Amino acid sequence: MSRTAKNGVLLACVFAAVALVWMAFLPAVVEHELRAVTGFDFHVAVLSADPFTGHIAIRGLSARNPPVYPDPDFIEVRELRADVGLFSWLFSNRIVIDNLTIDIEKIVLVRSHNGKTNAGDFMAAFSKPKGTGGGPAPAPRKPTPYLIKKLHLSFDRLVVVDFSGSKKDEKVYTLHIDETFINVTDTRQLLVPKVLQNLQSFGLHHDIAQLLPGDFGKALAGAVGGLKDTATKTGGYLKGFLDKLEQKPNP
Repeated sequence: MSRTAKNGVLLACVFAAVALVWMAFLPAVVEHELRAVTGFDFHVAVLSADPFTGHIAIRGLSARNPPVYPDPDFIEVRELRADVGLFSWLFSNRIVIDNLTIDIEKIVLVRSHNGKTNAGDFMAAFSKPKGTGGGPAPAPRKPTPYLIKKLHLSFDRLVVVDFSGSKKDEKVYTLHIDETFINVTDTRQLLVPKVLQNLQSFGLHHDIAQLLPGDFGKALAGAVGGLKDTATKTGGYLKGFLDKLEQKPNP
């Protein structure tokens, strides 16, 4: 083997070793950063990220609530895969994701005795401004704009656990949502009629606007409530129509 060939093999071995080290330590680094930012206990079973192609794959992602919540469970994700447009991230203020697959096994929304929710605390952690020493408090960080060209979302179970009343109230909703969305720039685009009908049909009657933070919670609460009102009005109309038919004398 020539000297050049030997150097090429050696270089390939070095790159392979670096990649293995990167793959071995990356999950621990991500877990540590997410815990530091959110206060939630994250665990990642498998994580791979290619800095050259922007492909990210995560399996076995879970998060547990901080100790202040009486129920420890928050989220379990079987798999998350994404193809991120690296140049869009580097040269613009918008993140572009060509393909995103999210396979959610379970989300547990917990409302504590004081009315606070785990979802609210989690989302608020990402909008907290960075400290500026003894100066005035900075404004909250604005969310980063994004474009997801193709999103495949699978969502099996939603659990709502409410401790704000005199006793624990727990509801489990087996949703089996499996939908594909195109050109997503706002979470409210996920509220398509099929998803809303699924949520409403399972009797999701809790105050969603308080369980879920921000505009998405308000939009979801309004949309599910709108469907319920429409169904009630339609049912009333049909009942009145049938009553009139029954009252008509036979010819």
